[in-house]
Amino acid sequence: MTGAAFAALVNAYETDHGHKTHAVGIIKANPDQSKHLETATMQLGSGWVDFVNLRAETYADDEAHRIPSMEFGTPLEDAQRRDFTINSLFYNLATKEVEDFTGHGLSDLRHGVIRTPLDPRITFLDDPLRVLRAIRFASRFQFPLAPDLVEALEQPNIREALVKKVSRERVGKELAGMLTGSHANPVVAIQCLHQFHLLDVVFQIPEGPFYSFQPAHTAASPTKVSIPSNWTDKAFASVQALHSLQLYRKDKVSDDTPSVETSSTTADGIEVATEGRANRAKLEMLAAVLLPLAEYSVLHKKKHVPVAHSIVRESIKFAAKEADHVSLVALNQCRRFVAIANAPFDRVQVGLLVREVGALWTVCADMAYLVEVVLEGVDVSSAREKYAALSTYVTRDAALDNVWEMKPLLNGKEVMEALALTPGPAVKAMNDAVIAYQLKFPSATRDDVLTHLVAL
Repeated sequence: MTGAAFAALVNAYETDHGHKTHAVGIIKANPDQSKHLETATMQLGSGWVDFVNLRAETYADDEAHRIPSMEFGTPLEDAQRRDFTINSLFYNLATKEVEDFTGHGLSDLRHGVIRTPLDPRITFLDDPLRVLRAIRFASRFQFPLAPDLVEALEQPNIREALVKKVSRERVGKELAGMLTGSHANPVVAIQCLHQFHLLDVVFQIPEGPFYSFQPAHTAASPTKVSIPSNWTDKAFASVQALHSLQLYRKDKVSDDTPSVETSSTTADGIEVATEGRANRAKLEMLAAVLLPLAEYSVLHKKKHVPVAHSIVRESIKFAAKEADHVSLVALNQCRRFVAIANAPFDRVQVGLLVREVGALWTVCADMAYLVEVVLEGVDVSSAREKYAALSTYVTRDAALDNVWEMKPLLNGKEVMEALALTPGPAVKAMNDAVIAYQLKFPSATRDDVLTHLVAL
């Protein structure tokens, strides 16, 4: 019996007992992308349940890509085709017992081991996405990988299968599971990806040619460049440096360390919702990994697109908003934060920059720290002190946290009426002058601002 047929029986049972039935969704098999099994899914109570039949797989001897023929199977055959032994356990509804047909599932669960039911080379070629699933489970639960599994991860044909057979959407979904969720340990996950030379497989660089990326606030023209082959080493170093910074802050238990837990809007109207610590951590981790690529762009539809933006949007298929945020952090702003951190603090300059990036300013500052420590070799201790001072200045000394929510004392219409201006660049310049004046003189009144504008 197929999963869809069994789901229909469940709905019939619900009807017979006067309960509400639910629509059954069918997730089609896609062997070309190593999705071999059709799955029926439906809601029961407050949760969702997947229904699949027991399966066995056979391979033709001359089949180049190992796309299997699916057959109904026994519990043992089905268990052997699962990804890991800890996921191959069955619960018998009739006997109310856990059944371990591989003979290793309960032991591996008890001792915390990630092991495949069959030879890991077979399991990984069956569905190469399991390579990433192994890393996700190992990092999340702090389970070691079985030695034969580690050996398989280092095989070139396994890496090639992951590149060629698995859709980018599925890769992105596994990466999201490594970065967020209960007990997620993104630092360990990135460490494993780096150890097994998979960072450039997950964060796949688009096809070139590549150009030097010039942020919007500069007038320089892009020039053709090459991306260093060792960029993944710098990426891992960035993640390690970020983790060390986070541990340092945790040990200090300082109330001065800001956190981004709000949803707000920049002065440009760009939404910068971070939705709490989890999303902030995800954003920071992505930005840290892609920091070595911050100064590169690629042509897309005749436009220069930051390589980091292309990777987030196309390689791991994350949301456009997340790609925008990573680009904002990793490309347009972090070096501007380097500049303000290395100069005497000026409330207007700092305030305008923080106002521009909104609630993401702390992420930008962290990336600026990584630029100095990882890319420029600045001493860690001095960099920590420098960016702690910047944080204290923004949040306490200058009271600039949430400055992006500050309203101008004169709006554009009032500026035009007061100065007899027509719509155009001059109005924007005056609007900017209003904000700058309010930053310089926090207690200024509307009349003060008007007097200042008239005097310009």
